[in-house]
Amino acid sequence: MDCRPWSRESKKKWKDLTIDRLKASKTIWPIPQIEQVFLPDFKIKSQINEYSFKSLELISNGAFGKVYKVEKLNSSGDLYAMKILEKSSVVCENGIQQVKNEVQIQSLCGHHPFIVNCPFFWQNRNQLFIVSEYVGGGELLKLIQKYGPLPEELCRLYFAELVVIIDFLHNAGVIYRDIKPENILLDDHGHLQLIDFGLSKWLPQGCHTSTICGTTQYMAPEVLESEPYYSHFVDWWSAGVLLFQMLTNQYPPKSHDEINIALENVSKGATDMVLKLLETNQQYRLKSFRQIKIQSFFHNFNFSDITLKKHKPNELLKKLLEETTTGNDQVAVSSHFDEFDD
Repeated sequence: MDCRPWSRESKKKWKDLTIDRLKASKTIWPIPQIEQVFLPDFKIKSQINEYSFKSLELISNGAFGKVYKVEKLNSSGDLYAMKILEKSSVVCENGIQQVKNEVQIQSLCGHHPFIVNCPFFWQNRNQLFIVSEYVGGGELLKLIQKYGPLPEELCRLYFAELVVIIDFLHNAGVIYRDIKPENILLDDHGHLQLIDFGLSKWLPQGCHTSTICGTTQYMAPEVLESEPYYSHFVDWWSAGVLLFQMLTNQYPPKSHDEINIALENVSKGATDMVLKLLETNQQYRLKSFRQIKIQSFFHNFNFSDITLKKHKPNELLKKLLEETTTGNDQVAVSSHFDEFDD
């Protein structure tokens, strides 16, 4: 009875309201649709907004907008990377849920030591703002291009960190779908820092999805062949492509025979790891942390040290490269890593 529109109680409230003509004239206007579709993830009135930061330089251009290096005002020089997305581009590309997933996943998983945190995100009338921690060591891709093929010992360390990242995301119910060296930054000590969760998706273990997305060179065959569904296994395929790339500075060929030839200068353990990750038959592909850590490539390797960051990849790279370079090359290697020193 209380829900009837003209119950005695509601009539009394209406009568009391009409006594105050000013209150009776007020109307609650709806939120514009261009703002409503991005709620509740992107807040409209946030304590932290675009005026809380000072832009320092342009870092890159993305599909939907630009990324800037910024400094937080009224702080001790805290640096961040601010991604500014145009709402019109996001809506036109049907990417609303995509950007929502991006901030949800990155903000919830950002406490992991190898994932870049995303502490702030909001919207104004025309743009979306995503602010992540700034990582100044550059992309893993640039390191591979400059010094690749990388020493196998360093590849083992980097691949171990990548395995820990993928295992964490999968256990959290996330499929990443875009593992590539451009999406991996290096911190001050050379550790991996995963960024750009734009293609990530909430996907519980054992479930499947069907969206065709990713970067072609790193996409598993079940995605490219437009099979009805694929699972978290596609991330392990991409990890195999990246391991091959670090070992050879090339993309892997299609056949296993050609892969064997390309990896003739690395250990059998490394070759076996790549071949088992780049297995087109998903049933025989390595597809879990437990399977990977018992492979010969990780013989006597302590994964507990990885999460604790006991290894220093930049020091290891400097040492390994100095053993194989002389003269001017030594000077170049040392100067390149001056930025990593405390």
